[in-house]
Amino acid sequence: MERQIATQDGLRLWTESFGSRRDPALLLVMGGTAPGIVWPDDLCRLIAADGWFVVRYDHRDTGRSGKSDGEYDLSTLAADAADVIVGLGLGAAHVVGQSAGGMVAQLLALDRPELVRSLVLLSSSPDANGDVRLPPETGLPGPRRPVLERVARLTASPPQGPEECLAAAVDGWRVLVGDTMPFDQVYWGDLVRRVLARGQGPDTAWRHAVALDRTPPLTGRIAALDVPTLVVHGERDPVLPLEHGEELRRVIPHARLWRIAGMGHIFPPHWSPAIASLVVDHLRRV
Repeated sequence: MERQIATQDGLRLWTESFGSRRDPALLLVMGGTAPGIVWPDDLCRLIAADGWFVVRYDHRDTGRSGKSDGEYDLSTLAADAADVIVGLGLGAAHVVGQSAGGMVAQLLALDRPELVRSLVLLSSSPDANGDVRLPPETGLPGPRRPVLERVARLTASPPQGPEECLAAAVDGWRVLVGDTMPFDQVYWGDLVRRVLARGQGPDTAWRHAVALDRTPPLTGRIAALDVPTLVVHGERDPVLPLEHGEELRRVIPHARLWRIAGMGHIFPPHWSPAIASLVVDHLRRV
C-alpha cells in the first residue's frame, strides 16, 4: 500500500508498506541519493511473510517525494524517518539502514529513541563523506580504487544524453556490487529505468552527498546508544571498507557484527533471502 506522509517542514514523502499492520513494524532506510525502491521487492515480501509490517520510503529529493528548498545535514533525513514512523502510526519500529541510511538510522535512534526498537546497520559507518575523495575525519579508510576511478571517469567525461546516463548508472551499481559476485545486468538496468521514471523535475538527490559532508562523525555520540544493534558488513565493500562496520560494533554498546565474505557495498538481488534471514533472526532475538 502506498501513502504520502507530511514532514514537519511541509514536504510529502512517498511510502509503501508490505504485510499486516497488526504485525511489528520494520522501517527500511535506503542509502544516499537512492529512492526506496532500491530495497528489493523480494526482500520486503520475505520479511513481511515472516510476520513483520515492512515500510520503505523515498527520501526527500528522491523518487516521488518532495524536494527541499536548500541544503541540510543527515539530521534532517533522520527527522523525515521519524515523521514516517509517526505519520503511519507505527509506534516504535525496528529500523534497517543501508549505507548513509544506516547513519540516518543511528541519528534517529539518538534523537528519537522512543521510536526505535532495534537497529540493523547494513554496509554503514559512523563517519563517511559525500565527496569520496575526502578521507574520513576519524582515520577510517576511504573508498577503494574502483570507486575513486569511477568518480574520476565521471568527472573527466560526464555522461551525455539518456543512454549514456543509463549506462553510467548501471556501471555505478556494478561498482557497488563488487567484483566477486555475478552482476545481473538485466535487473540493475531495469532498476535504473524505474528510478529514472520516478524522478520529478530537476535531479536534487546530490543534496544527500552535501548532507553527509555537513554531518560530523557520529563516533562520539553512538557510544550512548541503548538499542539492540546488528551490524552487517561485506568484507569486500569498496565504499565503506570493513573497518567501518568493525568500528560500529566496537563503539555501539553490545552491538553484534555479521561479516559477509565476498559482499561489496550493496547485496545482489539473489541474496535477498539470505539478508532477510539475517534481519528476521535479529528481530526475533530482540
